[in-house]
Formats: sequence, C-alpha cells, structure tokens
Amino acid sequence: MKKIRATAGSTMMRNAGRAFFSAGLVMALLTSGLPAELAAQGRGGAQNQDLSLPLVEQAFKMAEGRYLMSFSRYCMLNGPNTANGKGDAATPSRLFDNFYYVGRTDVGAWVLRTSDGLVLFDTLYSTDEAESIIVSGMRELGLDPDEIRMVVLTHSHGDHSGGMPYFREREVPVLVGGPDWEGLGGAPNPESIISDGQVVTFGDTSITFLLIPGHTNGTIGAMFPVFENGERHLALLAGGIGPVGGLEQHRTAIDSLAHVASVTESAGVDVFVDPHEAIIDTGAWEYIMHPEHRLPNQNNLIVGADGFQQFIQMLSTCMQARVVMFEQQAAEAGR
Repeated sequence: MKKIRATAGSTMMRNAGRAFFSAGLVMALLTSGLPAELAAQGRGGAQNQDLSLPLVEQAFKMAEGRYLMSFSRYCMLNGPNTANGKGDAATPSRLFDNFYYVGRTDVGAWVLRTSDGLVLFDTLYSTDEAESIIVSGMRELGLDPDEIRMVVLTHSHGDHSGGMPYFREREVPVLVGGPDWEGLGGAPNPESIISDGQVVTFGDTSITFLLIPGHTNGTIGAMFPVFENGERHLALLAGGIGPVGGLEQHRTAIDSLAHVASVTESAGVDVFVDPHEAIIDTGAWEYIMHPEHRLPNQNNLIVGADGFQQFIQMLSTCMQARVVMFEQQAAEAGR
C-alpha cells in the first residue's frame, strides 16, 4: 500500500475547517453560555426541566479552550465527530526525547524508546498501514522496527488493532486488556493479557497499565515517563475515554475516570495523549500534526498535573450529565 502524505493544500483546508468550527463553537459558548443544542437537549417542552443542565454548565466552567471539542462531544448525547475515517498518514515526528508519533491524522500510533528496545502502542487499521505508515515512519525517525520488544493495543477496535497480525507474524509479543482479546481471536498466552496495575519494565523504563473499561471492556491506559530536553514528565496514554453504548457503559466510564483520576493524581501525571486527539484535545492535535509550527522550548503536550485532573473532572461531569439525560429520556418514554 502506497503511503499517502497529507498535501499542503488538503492540510490547509482541514485546518481551516477545524478552525472555523472551533471559532463558531467558542463564539456560541461565549455569547450564550452554552450551545443551543446543549441548552435544548433533554427538554420535552417548556414544562419539563432539563435536569442535566446544571452538570453541563459545571463541566463548561472546567473546559479550557483546547478541550472545547471534547466538551461539545461528551456533554451531548450525539456530539460532533470530526476525525474517524478521514485520515492520511501524518508526518512522523519526535514528541519527547523518548516518545514518537507514527500514526495517521485521525488515529494514533506511538513508539516509546527505552534502553532495552522499543515499545509500540497501537497498529492502525491494517497490516498495509502497519508497514507503510508505522514501520516507514519509524525508519524516517531513525528507529529500527526490528528493535520493537512489545506491541500494546489500547483496545480492540479495528482502527487500533488492524495492523496487529503484521507484528505477530514477526513474533513480537502483543499485549491487550483481557476482555478485548475475545474479539481478537483469544490471548495466545497469559503473558499477553494486561491486568490493572500491572508494571512492565524494559531497561530504564517502566510502564504501568490501568484497565479503564467503558469504550470497550478491555480498554487500557498506560503510564510511563517521558523527557523534554532531559526533564522528566509522566505521561498517560488513554486508549479510549468515550463510552460506546448507553446508560450502563456511561456508569462504567465514570468509574474508570475516577480510577484514572485517583492513580494519576498520586503519580503526578502531567502529560496526556489520546488516540483521537482531533475530537479530544485540539491543542495536542495541532502540536502533533504540525511539527513545523512548534515553538522552541514549548511542548503543548505538557498540560500540568492540575490541568490534567481538571480535564478528567470535566469529562466525568459530562458523563454524569449524560447519565441524567438517559434516565430522563427513559422516564419520559415511560409516561
């Protein structure tokens, strides 16, 4: 499969469209407090009070500009999706001294360099993309694909797991959250199953795994150190923070977010990475996709420990609002 880079023209058009959407959203938020869809959703008429609205307003107060896309997506039952299925190969780039991006413009793949080899997170849509985007991108960055010691799938959806056979054929161990192995043909051995709190160490680098179900039953997060000009930070790569499904999946996601908040606060996580930055963190998406625009001594993936906790709290509040929406819809339907 021929690797297709985003052309300057197509990139400019996408950026203009994203900027136009974000500007419109920001203006709506600033002029009316909340978008009309958010203010209206859940109301069956003037006589029906929207019980979710106080939670939505609370979440909005915590939403920094870079997270307005996530706010509008997750504080609505049918929020915008500007990413899936619209990606080209992104420009491979170094994000930190020891952490690299080798994914698409709509879904990520990353390489963590340790003193005992490389760890790959996620494998894109297909074996063709594993070779033409991930492996080719690694070589552009001076990383040897033969030094991959482990592949970690953040969850089993096809845009993350489709390239897995490419690496299994090369006998690279693949680790997946336990429940997600069912949709991938079953775990080949117990060592391939990720458990909550598990720590895997390669040389000088330890990776701590969290099970965070909601997006899928086996979605995982991974915590590991990254370095910016030699200064240590702690990153969380979360495999999926948006629940897929209805009421119970949202309750599960709220529990998972509470687990993430507790563990990461204690650990001091100050860097956050998501597979679909375009619908989560537009500041991170711009930083990753346009390395030519990065400013010296400014890494926009470093959000700070307090900033990360505020983001997780915003998401949790949006999920709680959605639970109220589901409950209110069910109550109205039963009348």
